[in-house]
Amino acid sequence: MNSPIKILFVLATGWLTLTSASAQDRIHYTGTELSNPTYHDGQLSPVVGVHNIQLVRANREHPDASNGGGWTYNHQPMLAYWNGQFYYQYLADPSDEHIPPSQTFLMTSKDGYNWTNPEIVFPPYKVPDGYTKASRPGMQAKDLIAIMHQRVGFYVSKSGRLITMGNYGVALDKKDDPNDGNGIGRVVREIKKDGSFGPIYFIYYNHGFNEKNTDYPYFKKSKDREFVKACQEILDNPLYRMQWVEEADREDPIIPLKKGYKAFNCYTLPDGRIVSLWKHALTSITEDGGYTWAEPVLRAKGFVNSNAKIWGQRLTDGMYATVYNPSEFRWPLAISLSKDGLEYTTLNLVHGEIPPMRYGGNYKSYGPQYPRGIQEGNGIPADGDLWVAYSVNKEDMWVSRIPVPVQIQASAHADDDFSKAGSIAELTDWNIYSPLWAPVTLDGKWLRLQDKDPFDYAKVERKIPASKELKISFDLQAGQNDKGTLLIDFLDENSIACSRLELTPDGIFRAKGGSRFGNLMKYEPGKNYHVEAILSVTDRNIQVFVDGKRVGLRMFYAPVPAIERIAFRTGVPRTFPTVDTPADQTYDLPNAGDQEPLAEYRIANVKTSSVDKDATAAVLKYADFSHYADYFNGMEDENIAQAIPNAKASEWMEENIPLFECPQRNFEEMYYYRWWSLRKHIKETPVGYGMTEFLVQRSYSDKYNLIACAIGHHIYESRWLRDPKYLDQIIHTWYRGNDGGPMNKMNKFSSWNADAVLARYMVDADKDFMLDMKENLEAEYQRWECTNRLQNGLYWQGDVQDGMEESISGGRKKKYARPTINSYMYGNAKALSLMGILSDDEGMAMRYGMRADTLKRLVQDKLWNSRHQFFETMRADSSANVREAIGYIPWYFNLPDTVKQYEVAWKEIMDENGFSAPYGLTTAERRHPEFRTHGVGKCEWDGAIWPFASAQTLTAMANFMNNYPQRVLSDSVYFRQMELYVESQYHRGRPYIGEYLDEVTGYWLKGDQERSRYYNHSTFNDLMITGLIGLRPRLDDTVEVNPLIPADKWDWFCLDNVLYHGRNLTILWDKYGDRYHRGKGLRIFVDGKQVGYADRLTRIICENVLK
Repeated sequence: MNSPIKILFVLATGWLTLTSASAQDRIHYTGTELSNPTYHDGQLSPVVGVHNIQLVRANREHPDASNGGGWTYNHQPMLAYWNGQFYYQYLADPSDEHIPPSQTFLMTSKDGYNWTNPEIVFPPYKVPDGYTKASRPGMQAKDLIAIMHQRVGFYVSKSGRLITMGNYGVALDKKDDPNDGNGIGRVVREIKKDGSFGPIYFIYYNHGFNEKNTDYPYFKKSKDREFVKACQEILDNPLYRMQWVEEADREDPIIPLKKGYKAFNCYTLPDGRIVSLWKHALTSITEDGGYTWAEPVLRAKGFVNSNAKIWGQRLTDGMYATVYNPSEFRWPLAISLSKDGLEYTTLNLVHGEIPPMRYGGNYKSYGPQYPRGIQEGNGIPADGDLWVAYSVNKEDMWVSRIPVPVQIQASAHADDDFSKAGSIAELTDWNIYSPLWAPVTLDGKWLRLQDKDPFDYAKVERKIPASKELKISFDLQAGQNDKGTLLIDFLDENSIACSRLELTPDGIFRAKGGSRFGNLMKYEPGKNYHVEAILSVTDRNIQVFVDGKRVGLRMFYAPVPAIERIAFRTGVPRTFPTVDTPADQTYDLPNAGDQEPLAEYRIANVKTSSVDKDATAAVLKYADFSHYADYFNGMEDENIAQAIPNAKASEWMEENIPLFECPQRNFEEMYYYRWWSLRKHIKETPVGYGMTEFLVQRSYSDKYNLIACAIGHHIYESRWLRDPKYLDQIIHTWYRGNDGGPMNKMNKFSSWNADAVLARYMVDADKDFMLDMKENLEAEYQRWECTNRLQNGLYWQGDVQDGMEESISGGRKKKYARPTINSYMYGNAKALSLMGILSDDEGMAMRYGMRADTLKRLVQDKLWNSRHQFFETMRADSSANVREAIGYIPWYFNLPDTVKQYEVAWKEIMDENGFSAPYGLTTAERRHPEFRTHGVGKCEWDGAIWPFASAQTLTAMANFMNNYPQRVLSDSVYFRQMELYVESQYHRGRPYIGEYLDEVTGYWLKGDQERSRYYNHSTFNDLMITGLIGLRPRLDDTVEVNPLIPADKWDWFCLDNVLYHGRNLTILWDKYGDRYHRGKGLRIFVDGKQVGYADRLTRIICENVLK
């Protein structure tokens, strides 16, 4: 290749790269959801809590102030929020688009639900006789009225003035274009705080017009200086001038980008750049505030949009939204969300109803169209929600309120008492469609649907978590039984109804099954009925009960994968128009302005529930994580199977474990692996379930191959299982499984079992079970007092009996006072004291409280080595003079005082001469001369990493960071140690948990010995839940969460389906709000309802939310 060709090749390659990068820097859609225009709602799942409110219902036959004097072409609304209220501007013609006369109306509302009647803000304007256009040769104006058309309606000035604006164009015939740059000009006037209007002025003249040949003066003639300044601000603002491009003179220098793109709108990106949107989803970007725009203007990749407006804006929570018709038709109206204003990833329904077009006309289009929100600078509604104005069929004016944060999935089932709502605006779990003649209102405890509209209906919809087995109940009352219709549909996410209940106009309550209906009963007007329905997607049927009596069983008329919403509406579903309907309707419907006799229906006390296995999860679904169980099952030939074999592992996990996801795959994988491997150790015995430590039989084990060393770990880890029978029986087996007494070898190992049982109670709140164990736990404590208490009041233990053979400080037969057993006994005494309090046994509470106080003093006085600044083992009367990981165990039980004297010990965690090693925390300080000197392969605790100890240390660390006023450790330290703990639990690239490992290489020191596989001798998921995610178990009805995750690590995570105090908890973090679409920040949900929020990863305390 010669040099010139090489240069051209390089240049071309660079150009292609830049072009590609530029495209990605524009607005684009990467989601998978698409709209199906065969259905009016596009088969899109609705956003939760959207309220569609009709403001104007066109009525030519009965003109009055409420309908703009009977004009039936109403379109192109604008919206602002100023002085504590909404301002809504729209255009109107008597019947047809572009056929005069024409005027602009204004409406206002304090709450967005109740609106003033339309008031003329820009009246009809006469075109000078003799006016001509080059595009219409031989035609001239005679007694002609101008056409109003504007793409921008409001401006709030720097001084706080509200300016409204319009444009007068000219159409010489019905097919002439009034937006061809040959109009009269743009007008402005001020809206004052008292609701009055200032004079009308021109702010811009088209060619051929000026102050001398127009009816209104130029704005600079105003004596109000602030008004003049406000108008000049508009003229100086290129983003406003860009919205004049269609009406302004062609090639006018005032227009920044002189191209014929229509319906400009824009919003600001986080970096200060501004992006634009036009019809057809055309988009560009500016870096200088709108004076110049990147070219070529491109179509937003992935967006489906025809010749209709598309609206985009930044929401109050920092997310971005576009609202538009995602089809080649002007239906449905949908919303798409983005975290950065460029990449849009979702598509959900806002308005999916198309009532019949009652009045045909020139260029009138079917559907909800021309959405317009509140432009930047024109106010923020008091509720912070997204409000969007639009027309339907270019004849009725609507507004939609979309709650922010925009929620696309329901997190909780219905439990709705409408009497608790002060107004309909508070029903943010309900989707409401409320036409003026079919309004949805609140009446005490009732949600009322009225209907006197022959062409439309009232509709309310409750979105719920997708359910295969659904139960719903509600109170129902009909105001009549001789007219009207109420349909109750059960729909999936694609709007497919599987079943329908119906109140007919002739007094029958019936259910649809296939093409036929089955009558259930007759209903009486004014009577309150309690309706219950049980729907099964699996069995494809619905059972209906009224006032406790079963009245029918019907098959579904359409199969669905799950039910996600229940809809109540006062009319039948609509299918017209279709994609084949001609675009123009030239006829009016008969009796278009007449009403029907009023029908009224009321619903109350709506409740839903599901018995799906994952119905208790508010956000996550187990099906999205079941692949982990499949993968783990495939890692082995199952040579040992106990109570729950691999074939049942996934089912067991679905029924029992909290769900978790995060962006760091190894954390997520290890989370599910540890539940999968824990399940392997649940063993059926003749006396109930037990939990093993080794899967293979050990000669030194107790009955049923049980070993007591890690009972505390087993209880802490298993306390999060949803089904209590496993841990109930595991504990009973240990304490009562030996002919009613404890297992023979329970005293072979130190234990913190009483503390663990109390810790379990702090999760499940089952006081009866805990107190039933009180005598057994007290007897165990007393056995240790008899066998292992030293004369000085401390307790001794050999390192083997501590489960820590070959330690530096101890010996197999040495009776040394170790931090382990003394901390355990302190923790157990504190637990027994609390059990005394909870059982009103003051003597027990005081007795064990005093024991705990004594042990606390002794541990701090005797085991604290002030020279090493560490809790260490005492050999007779002197310290062993070695820092070992067991020196952190006092904090496992919150034993040390909150004084700086002790916190210095935690600095060793970060010291490579202390406990910090490439694969985690060592069991002895690395600087000690005896570190790793006892050999390999015989369970040495002289420095190698043991998950048993890592779990204890990390639990103690989380306690220290949560419960002590310390500045030694940061979230980054904890997270890194958890990260190393995760990384250490792999062998040959697969998840693995063994006995102990080399601190530098990560090699498991028992190699491939069968005994070490799935070693159940530590916790991991309890650390994930209480440490990393930070759910801090408590005795009261308060939920406390304090994630120990640095802000720069994870942009999102979710812990879901946590059974805590009998309630279902969800904890989620969404830095940008685009993962779960429940808003940015840290959120806590109880039974799917939000109870706590913070905008960053920090401690949240939600008081009394579990009552």
